[in-house]
Amino acid sequence: MVRTLIEETELQSGETILEVGCGTGVLNRWLARRTGSKNAIVGVDINRYLLREAAALTRKEGLEGTIAFREGNAEALPFPDGSFDVTMAVTVIEELDADRMLREMVRVTRSGGRVAVVARAMDVPFLMNLPLGASLQSKVEAPGVVGQVAPQGCADRSLYRRVHDAGLVRAKKFAHLVSFDRADMKWVQFMEAAFLPKLTQDEGQEWQAARAEAEARGTFFMAWPHHCVVGEKQ
Repeated sequence: MVRTLIEETELQSGETILEVGCGTGVLNRWLARRTGSKNAIVGVDINRYLLREAAALTRKEGLEGTIAFREGNAEALPFPDGSFDVTMAVTVIEELDADRMLREMVRVTRSGGRVAVVARAMDVPFLMNLPLGASLQSKVEAPGVVGQVAPQGCADRSLYRRVHDAGLVRAKKFAHLVSFDRADMKWVQFMEAAFLPKLTQDEGQEWQAARAEAEARGTFFMAWPHHCVVGEKQ
């Protein structure tokens, strides 16, 4: 998904990149490796602990000359107008005031630069290949079954309207399914924390037994929907 997002920005060698809500910097490091460290990358996040982890991991991988980190709020980015060629955010816009964040991302992007955003698509069903009964299958695949959205956050197709309202032009819009062909326990635990409380005890046991059976048989598969957009600042 991120690879497609970057391809759609038409990133050029030497262009500057800002990631809003960088967390531990995993996407920053991936970008630095993918671009051969030819693009200066800045990651901004409000969480100091995650920023310390990001800096340590960046040093460990020898990328500190390419990536810099800055503490800051996505709704009031600590950069002058027009500071970056590409400004991106991946699954952050759900957590805060989506329109304020988009306005800030546009503000710090230069004229002719691109703004790229990914949001979890909580208005689109999950896809899970598990041996479940029809009733339980419909519950665990229901839109919005996993994750939460802030009161003014965005986790639906309104993302496409919002980027136009923020003044971006020539927007490229696409949905993307992030697929897993094995049960990564980090994601499984995240999912289960979201939807197991919504199930009966018997349904929870059926889900866990079905997941274990699919893993044992090598047939486990799930796809997590996201909305993605890349727009240009005039």
